[in-house]
Amino acid sequence: MNTIRRGLKRKEPGQDPEAEEYQAGLNQFQAAVRKRESIRLKLQVNSAPGVMEKELRNKINIEESVCKGTAKFISACKNESQVLEAAKNLLLGNLRVDMLKFELNKIRRGRGSPAMKQGNPSYAAVSLSDVRIPLLWRPRDHMQDTGDSRRFAIFCIARVGAQIYDTGLVHPVDRNSTDVTFPDVLLFSKMPPYFELKLELYSYLLSDNSMVTTQAKIANSFSRANKSISKAVGKRLARTMREVNGVKEEEEDKSIKHKGPKFDLLGTATLRLDDAGEDVRSHELYMEETENDHPRLPPLFGQFCARLAVMPYCREEAVLVGGLGVKGEGITTWQEDCWVRLMDWKLSLWSGVEQYEQARSPTRCVRVDQETTIKDGGGSEGNTFTVENYGEGKVEFLCPTKESKVMWLAHLYQHACDQRRWRQAAVHKMEVLSPDTRPSLARSQGKTRSKLVLMYNETKI
Repeated sequence: MNTIRRGLKRKEPGQDPEAEEYQAGLNQFQAAVRKRESIRLKLQVNSAPGVMEKELRNKINIEESVCKGTAKFISACKNESQVLEAAKNLLLGNLRVDMLKFELNKIRRGRGSPAMKQGNPSYAAVSLSDVRIPLLWRPRDHMQDTGDSRRFAIFCIARVGAQIYDTGLVHPVDRNSTDVTFPDVLLFSKMPPYFELKLELYSYLLSDNSMVTTQAKIANSFSRANKSISKAVGKRLARTMREVNGVKEEEEDKSIKHKGPKFDLLGTATLRLDDAGEDVRSHELYMEETENDHPRLPPLFGQFCARLAVMPYCREEAVLVGGLGVKGEGITTWQEDCWVRLMDWKLSLWSGVEQYEQARSPTRCVRVDQETTIKDGGGSEGNTFTVENYGEGKVEFLCPTKESKVMWLAHLYQHACDQRRWRQAAVHKMEVLSPDTRPSLARSQGKTRSKLVLMYNETKI
């Protein structure tokens, strides 16, 4: 724990002002893109399968064009930050193309998202923020500032289906860093209750001065000598050196196909509705098959901290609004022209549409959840229904037509069922954050160093 305290107090090493300005502008642009994409996906909730198929084809063409342009850009880059950012975008673009094609095939086979009907389950907005990944350096390397001199570039990819977003690239990460913090806010739209958010952690070894061997020095000297020798002799010497070092010819062809830095997948994590909450929590990070002490990989702790928030749309957007007649228990006359709104697992009642439009407080609220009894009242014209809660009495509603009653009952049944499906997201209102387009630091939650250390104390080992 002394290691963590010492690392938290240590100041970050100074960087090039131009590089910092470039990275800040890039993060601002990426946040604006993520925000526009989440808004666009939310507006597609009511889209028909034909419209969604056209949108997916257009997105596939755009992503493929971006990948081709990025591959050409990598070979022209001379700055390390630009090369790393381009390689990251190329990896992200290829992953998006694969998932978009998968979603397009689902729609063509008739298993995609259908058009909205009466009583369909509600969707939600999901935000992932405050991602912090602890590192496990050896005490000698971290405390004495000696030994391990590796430097890494690290970023994360979070995806749910075809919605794939990436965090900013954090580099350099060396033995002076106790953890890697991502200030990005990733917002996912139109999420069902059974969503699974997969988080992937990638890294790239920037430099490793502590692992320079004699063979590497000899190989470097030969590579410099090859510049002044003919191509035929140079290729023969390079092939001989690779055979000495045990590198196969297939790896050479593979490195030619994948130009630029190749990021290694460190670990993955899957977050679900049960992991959501208002506070930052600790989650399991499952390592890949590669060993954690591999020289190309940074030492991981096996845990990460993040905040996952879920907000069903029906908590802030009206499910159904209309004029109904209302009659309470023990009352014989109907109160006509009442304005009723179904939202946030309750029926809000106003005496007239004027009060509703003036944003007045409702005169009465009737709870609608999984414990509520909803019945078809029948009536003389078959256009009434009743809503009853334990300890609150029964309320009867009069619809103008039978079709209106069928619509209200369908939405009431579905709304009560959604309360059970969304579990803690329906009971406790969580703040879903939006990607901030302003160049700012990580979002502050009022945590001091001591509170941060306490959070690490709660992390499982």
